[in-house]
Amino acid sequence: GGPAGFVRADAVAGSSGGGDPASAAPAPVRTSSVVQPVASYDQELLVAVRKFNLKPRDGVQYLQLRGFLSAEPGDIARFLHETKGLSKRKLGDYLGERGERHAELLSAYVRRFDFAGLSFVGAIRAFLSPFRLPGEAQKIDRIMCEFASHFVSQTPGVFSSADTAYVLGFSVIMLNTDAHSVQIKAKNRMSKADFVRNNRGIDSGADLPAELLSAVYDDIQTDEIRTGMSHDDMGEAELLEFFRQGSTFRKFNHARLAADRHHSCRLWVVADELRYQNLAARGKKEKAIPLGLIETVLLGPASEVFRRNGVRAESSDGAACFSLVCGGRTLDLQALTPEEYGIWTHYFQQVVERTKLEQHARRVALRGQPREAFVESATSVWWCEILPNWESASLEPRTQLLWWEGAPSAVRAQLWRIAIGEAAAGRAGYEAAVAETRPVDRVAALDRIQSALA
Repeated sequence: GGPAGFVRADAVAGSSGGGDPASAAPAPVRTSSVVQPVASYDQELLVAVRKFNLKPRDGVQYLQLRGFLSAEPGDIARFLHETKGLSKRKLGDYLGERGERHAELLSAYVRRFDFAGLSFVGAIRAFLSPFRLPGEAQKIDRIMCEFASHFVSQTPGVFSSADTAYVLGFSVIMLNTDAHSVQIKAKNRMSKADFVRNNRGIDSGADLPAELLSAVYDDIQTDEIRTGMSHDDMGEAELLEFFRQGSTFRKFNHARLAADRHHSCRLWVVADELRYQNLAARGKKEKAIPLGLIETVLLGPASEVFRRNGVRAESSDGAACFSLVCGGRTLDLQALTPEEYGIWTHYFQQVVERTKLEQHARRVALRGQPREAFVESATSVWWCEILPNWESASLEPRTQLLWWEGAPSAVRAQLWRIAIGEAAAGRAGYEAAVAETRPVDRVAALDRIQSALA
């Protein structure tokens, strides 16, 4: 049995968030004859999730037109609550929409939660886990009103009315931001006495028990409620747009005598390049780093630049800091929110892993080719792709790997002239250059090449 459109209660298993929607559960039996489906339920669900993550209404209507979902609020609420892969941000926006039908849907969705036996903060955590609160105040208000009503109905005796749970819910959200935002200095954070004082008389004119408010304060201080967005909250299209738009960071200065420790810097991604620009100085041109040159990501204030600027992990200045290591230098950044820190560091770690995988695959492919075929292929790459674009191509890992394998004889003369200059291309110039190089530099260069090929 079950609501119209579903025969099995576990037809779409799991909770909102990351994952493969097609692996959620067996398909429900179609009960509507609106349109005969031409694909399996799993395939239709994948399409619906992608549509939802772009425009929620389209995703819901897609399944309805194919007879897999009815128009009943309870049926739609089950889809929203149990389907994997839905964007948490889009889900929060959709739940907060105005209108009678959306109010019924929100009520049906909230009533799928069981708050019995949970503390107030525990209930808020469970409630906000599958979605993200929208940015519009009226949408947040509608969602929190429904939460408060359901919590009071399932936990009689805790509060005198739903209004108390509603007010305290917003107070908890404010405390959570105050306690964990990197933009609020430690000396300005709310104390426990401040929190208790701010919530006097909210229980129909009476004070809530001090031990309840104290427990709420301690819980939030110890464990942040994630109300912002994270890497796993967004669909692929949202992530691409997020990285294209970019974010503002604090970039810490390398110079020892710089007037300021850091300045505002915007980071964004275009194709296979990370671009950044100093926002504090007019006329500063943007800079670009090929993503393939990012060697590793240091989490926290772990670099020499952070140490030199007196930034420590245990201090408030050390929150949301990370460094990108590129060619022996570091790009040292501090995100303005924990959410942006999580999204960007996760992305850069994926970039590093992808680069390592590509380098390994390239080495295996090169060594697996017959020598003649390899030389022919490498010669073509040198002439057509690397030499005409030497300034950018010379920095690519692919070029370093091909160089290590040995430059084909057909390109060596041109390669040496471009790489080291006409004057240094002869034996005398080569010997003079080697003589000027310190032994430690030659060892370091060899170590880096060997590391890249390991």
